[in-house]
Amino acid sequence: HNIEITLGRGGQLARAAGAVAKLIAKEGKSTTLRLPSGEVRLISKNCSATVR
Repeated sequence: HNIEITLGRGGQLARAAGAVAKLIAKEGKSTTLRLPSGEVRLISKNCSATVR
């Protein structure tokens, strides 16, 4: 949980307690995530995330 959308801006996605985002795919410089809302989002591989 706690995933950056833009490099260096801090966590902006899946911040709530118990929120989980799932890594779906990695291609080139991008990563595809499924968010708790069901939305599928493409973000940069350089963005940070907290992994538990």
